[in-house]
Amino acid sequence: MHQDSIKVPEKGTYKWQLFQQWSDEFRQTHSDHVAYIALHLAGTLDACRNKLDALIKHHRQHQCDARDGGRHSRAIERLQNTMSGAAISYETNFRLQ
Repeated sequence: MHQDSIKVPEKGTYKWQLFQQWSDEFRQTHSDHVAYIALHLAGTLDACRNKLDALIKHHRQHQCDARDGGRHSRAIERLQNTMSGAAISYETNFRLQ
């Protein structure tokens, strides 16, 4: 699988400080809205959404495999528990309300 890195704000900038503050908060609370704020402040929300969608799509395609289906299900679950997954979950739920 191709490894694209998502660029966060340049270290030492005000945006980087805000991102650090909110990402630290996410690590402590695992709150969906905190993850959304952190990625939005960093300007990486769209990139994270695209990468998360691509990874989940990849694992869903292989989820039906009898041999490796469980592994792909666990991979999807882990992706949904990341900061990107939490932010996208919050965004989805916020739009539905």
